[in-house]
Amino acid sequence: MLGVGYGAQALAETIGGRESFPGGILSIAVLLVISATYLMGAKSLVAGRREGLSFLMGGLFLSGAVGGLYLLMTGADWLMYLLGEVEDFALLSEISPATVLLIVALPLVPMMRKMTRGMAW
Repeated sequence: MLGVGYGAQALAETIGGRESFPGGILSIAVLLVISATYLMGAKSLVAGRREGLSFLMGGLFLSGAVGGLYLLMTGADWLMYLLGEVEDFALLSEISPATVLLIVALPLVPMMRKMTRGMAW
């Protein structure tokens, strides 16, 4: 589901035009990489094999990094509003879909810990 969500977000940013996404082509590329990472591990995880755990873990790390950066950008915009540099701050318009997808991905963290508990690294 997360792989499809990140892919749909990349498609929406591509179709939406230049003003709808802050990062341009690089933002779309990062979203596609995260989508591919999640989707590469989905088939083996659905089949019950553990080979897809590495892709799931990599996708979680990438989701955390990208979502965290978007959260930092939102925090910086809020700080600019508090300092009086900008006139308004609308939280719903500032939150990126990548941040929402990060929040959706957070329940996977305890599941990953449970699945990797007895593994030899």
